[in-house]
Amino acid sequence: MRLYPAVFLVLLTISTYAQKRPLNDSDFNTWSLALNPVISNDGRYASYYIYNQPPGQATQIIQAIGHSWKKALKAFQPITFTADSKLAVTKLPDNSLLVITLGSTKEEIIPAVKKYTLFQQADTGWLAIHSASGQLELRNLKTGTVQQFSDISDYLPSGNGQFLLLKSQTDSVTYRLQMADISHRSTQEIYTGEEPLNIVADDKGTQCVFLTRSNDKATTFWYYHRDQTGKAIVAAPHMQLQNEMTFGSFEKFSGDGSFIHCVLTGDYPAPPAPNPARLRLRTFMDTKLNKEEDPLRCQAIWYLHNNTIRQVQDKEESPFYLAGFYAGSYNPRSTLKLLDKTLAHKGEWNWNENALSSRSLVDLTNGSKKLVTLPGDRNSASYALSPQGKWIIYYDAGQQNYFSYNVATSERKNITAGITATWTTYDNDDIPFAPYLNLPLGGFSDDETKLYLYDQHDIFQIDLTGKSAPVNITEGYGKSHNIVFRFAFPPNERTGKNILLTAFNRSTKEDGFFDIVKGKLRQLSMHPFIFTGPEESKYHLRTPPVKAKNADVYLVQKMEAASAPNIYVTKDFIHFDAISDIHPERRVNWLTTELIDFNTRDGKPAQGILYKPENFDPNKKYPVIFYYYEKISECLHLYIRPEPSMGPMNIPYFVSNGFLVFTPDVHFDIGYPGRSSLQTVLGAADKLVQLPYVDSTRMGLQGHSFGGFQTNYIITHTDRFAAACSAAGFTNFVSAYGSIIGSGYSRQGQYELYRDRIGASLWERPDLYQENSPVLNIDRIKTPLLLMHNMEDNDVPVGQGIEFFTGMRRMGKVVYFLQYEGQGHSIFDKPALDYNRRMFEFFSYYLKGAALPAWMTDKRAKILHAKGLKN
Repeated sequence: MRLYPAVFLVLLTISTYAQKRPLNDSDFNTWSLALNPVISNDGRYASYYIYNQPPGQATQIIQAIGHSWKKALKAFQPITFTADSKLAVTKLPDNSLLVITLGSTKEEIIPAVKKYTLFQQADTGWLAIHSASGQLELRNLKTGTVQQFSDISDYLPSGNGQFLLLKSQTDSVTYRLQMADISHRSTQEIYTGEEPLNIVADDKGTQCVFLTRSNDKATTFWYYHRDQTGKAIVAAPHMQLQNEMTFGSFEKFSGDGSFIHCVLTGDYPAPPAPNPARLRLRTFMDTKLNKEEDPLRCQAIWYLHNNTIRQVQDKEESPFYLAGFYAGSYNPRSTLKLLDKTLAHKGEWNWNENALSSRSLVDLTNGSKKLVTLPGDRNSASYALSPQGKWIIYYDAGQQNYFSYNVATSERKNITAGITATWTTYDNDDIPFAPYLNLPLGGFSDDETKLYLYDQHDIFQIDLTGKSAPVNITEGYGKSHNIVFRFAFPPNERTGKNILLTAFNRSTKEDGFFDIVKGKLRQLSMHPFIFTGPEESKYHLRTPPVKAKNADVYLVQKMEAASAPNIYVTKDFIHFDAISDIHPERRVNWLTTELIDFNTRDGKPAQGILYKPENFDPNKKYPVIFYYYEKISECLHLYIRPEPSMGPMNIPYFVSNGFLVFTPDVHFDIGYPGRSSLQTVLGAADKLVQLPYVDSTRMGLQGHSFGGFQTNYIITHTDRFAAACSAAGFTNFVSAYGSIIGSGYSRQGQYELYRDRIGASLWERPDLYQENSPVLNIDRIKTPLLLMHNMEDNDVPVGQGIEFFTGMRRMGKVVYFLQYEGQGHSIFDKPALDYNRRMFEFFSYYLKGAALPAWMTDKRAKILHAKGLKN
């Protein structure tokens, strides 16, 4: 009798699984997720979005942490908490403003709001409410006092919130600009005339600049200084710009108010002569294969002390913010910036001297530039400037060491000599360019005497003054346990005595947190979930914790493959309490994941993920589809949202509908990307067919882009698989090698340096290009193929797919070729739905014995299927 309840529970569980329906197309537009967590400064309230709830819309949740107060709103704009954590403010879909008193039932709706701003003035919060009628109301959130201004068309607060610039229109052609002193409740008119545009104020509210443009498009520059000019005056700055460049707009004042960041625009010159033949001429002397079509945008500085606008970024140089990015690197007040200059496409740097990047240090206080890279330097991409501008750090690939460059003295120094570490990336360690791909910096201490460097596992502290030896602050634990440690927050933003670290175990795929207290490493939590995710993932953006400004309270996002991401609160990174509970997967037959270790055919250890349906029955035989790209096992605990297949198959959709999916990691040998893929997938197949529930006669392949190439290569070298789907993949490395792709750059570098992994030019190793050209082996194909490649593909030339299709058609191979008008390398919307359906029907026919769909009706395919033959 005691067995009956247990038997009942088993039967109930099986019945529950059986009752869950599989995913279908309608789920794509109704799948909800909890996203974008925000926490109040005191750590007592949180907000987040629920995407697609209701379907096609979103809901904004505001709730207390630690008690039951909660409010749900139809999301329109983000929720903003006031600095004192007493109110939450948001704009509603009808343009009314909602002001919520947190923790209470009190709320206020202000109709017809055009614009609102929350800002600080010393320790007092202010709310500016600009109505559609032109009324501007200023509320002191501490005292409740109100200031009102009428007939305002726009406003702009100063950086410190003590002053407001008020713009109004007095008649059809006349505008007025006033400066309002909030503390003293006074206003001063500083301008009357044509409409002031592009108004920018300094942080203190002492100065502002703006433009006016007359009917003949002439631009006038205006400048106001509260203590010097009284009213705005015409400035007429002297322009020091390169040819083709014109002034575009103001961006912001410098931190000290001494100069203004500006944007210049320009167009490339028209052809020197009429071109009735509409000829595009290229020559061997061209630095770039295509002329840029987008307007130029360069940065300039308006130096107020000499009234000069000087261009500080050349047209071949990147904007400041693109150079030297790493955690905590952004410092808007720094007057030193790095610029990256490249004359040709960077993918040609291994043979074209014009493609070698250089780095220049720009002093914004005077516009001077100093070249800091050496001639022929191939390490320029690694140059990073410290936030205060004291140091430049770069990685020398030849010496496999980091160097410091002292900005004040120009001294260079090897700062990692003698350290045993791998400073280059893990995820791209098998491409020819790998030696030059150093990991991002960990950051600097506040005083910039200490530098923190990441290797593939641990974190090192380097004393830039040279007074103390380097220290592995994670004690080598990362390398010995195959864990990747990273700072949860940049070093210069840390608060408290402990140093919080994120941790990802590359072996088990567990994710969690450690900390360092008094120099000692301590584990806080490691779980089979994803909190922040692996550092270098191509599939998941890291989601660091969100900290309350004035409290040790944090929000994290936690997910697992079988459970949707939700928002959790923690104070110690040991205990986590859910504040959202969004689980759309519970209403359908979802999936589980299992990490599988296997050996490739050539004997190398590898890992992969086996996806199984939630209602998996170990006594059944399942078809399996292999999906691959590069390294995917890091996604063991990644929750994959159901959506139409945009090129890659949507794994949850196929698994929910009765397929197993296996995603093996592919580790490549340079020169043999196709062979490496073949050896990996065959090894994975050898492992899976040992499982009693895998049908060895019904295994399929699917890949997109580089994965499409892998599919094409595999089916030309084995007949083991019953069906394959290839999307937008290469088929002929010889013809693709010379193609021009994207915005106009040569594909050659992709083969010689990057993802396509040949590592040599076509003329140096023609054998490798032939070896990796599936089109040359079409006669060997015995696997039915669903091929998708669109005419508007700007990545992989569509001729690659056409070559494969025409060859297979001529040789009588079973192939179905899909092309979607108006779609490119990936597909979206209705074409993606159609592609998803056809891929499912294709694999259902060949791997599950389903009926042949009408679009696949073909006598030869029917005969082969009836005979149990592949091709």
